[in-house]
Amino acid sequence: MAVIGGWEFYHHLPFVPWMIIMAVILMLALVAEAYALPRWLQAVNRWIQCLIQPIILVVVWAIMTREIIVRLQLPPRGVMVITMTYYVVMFAPMAGIIGGQLQWTLARLFYPFWWFTIVTGIVGVIYPAKFAGPHLFALILQTGALGALALFLMMVAAMRAWHLSWPGINPQFGRGFSWLSLAILLGLGGIFIFINAFSSGDSVKNILTSYSFANFHPNREYLLTAFEAGVAEETLCRFGLLGVCLYALRNFRWQILGAVLLTSALFGALHLGNLVEQPLAITILQTISAFGMGLYFAVVYLYTGQLWLAMLLHFLLDWLAFSTSGSTAMMGNPTLADWYLLAVEVLFFTGITIWMFLGDRYQVMERHARRLTGENQRFGYRLTFE
Repeated sequence: MAVIGGWEFYHHLPFVPWMIIMAVILMLALVAEAYALPRWLQAVNRWIQCLIQPIILVVVWAIMTREIIVRLQLPPRGVMVITMTYYVVMFAPMAGIIGGQLQWTLARLFYPFWWFTIVTGIVGVIYPAKFAGPHLFALILQTGALGALALFLMMVAAMRAWHLSWPGINPQFGRGFSWLSLAILLGLGGIFIFINAFSSGDSVKNILTSYSFANFHPNREYLLTAFEAGVAEETLCRFGLLGVCLYALRNFRWQILGAVLLTSALFGALHLGNLVEQPLAITILQTISAFGMGLYFAVVYLYTGQLWLAMLLHFLLDWLAFSTSGSTAMMGNPTLADWYLLAVEVLFFTGITIWMFLGDRYQVMERHARRLTGENQRFGYRLTFE
């Protein structure tokens, strides 16, 4: 890394400060491994490594990929296929070995957020699109779709190291499970997704009764952006954060309710990052809306134990919305009708959540929550990299 940094400096290329800082940090990590350090210093080292190593990996990946294409004059298409495949798997060892040593609940909540930001967010900024080969490859990087897959494997490694869950469990619905309840749960979500995408009403009176399909224009950017949101955000909030919260609250009577409310609030807060490209009022509306959707995705995941189902619903919600609005961002100022629909949405998903917490449905979610926090699982199959 030091040699690459010197070469970059000589040719007046960007990221030289990052390269120097990262090389020093890696050297300190080697020193920490070679000597018996106090426990507090070992903990500090772990925290720093969990912060910095994802950035190191992204920057080095970007530089090496670019240099292979530019200096060795190899075809970008073939190089990108190989290096993007490597990008998907390269974070998992760090998450499993270093991240796996994190024991505090706050650390297990914070670092997945950080990893989400770095792994899905900065590669499209650091790596120049002109070196990505086909336009599709540039879109895969810029939309975060590649990072979503990497984050998924990264969180699988971390969750197994924490002795929590695989991203979904074998269906063992057993006593209390109802296919009718599942059909109603998914059907109600489907109705909302349809209304959210195709409602053309411009007032409180007709917002739920007027629909138009004329503006539905899907493209690859909307598809990949929705894929990133569905995979990365559900990996973070339902698989990662919900599992961590369920484990942290395992001795409380309100374990499931507390975990669902907390992770839904964090899911909503995640959308505050859209302030960089959206007005404040519309971002607040989106954040509150995401809280309601978070309640729904959480009960779907807990009732079925299937992360892919929450991912699919999230993907459909965003893809249809992007394709009909013509943008991946929400712009303009919310109208009275928008706030009315938001209130209806939050009440709608709150009602679904309350319904799911009644009777046999809650027993099914309790049973799945126990398995999602490591009960009756074989951790001899966890990912190891030693």
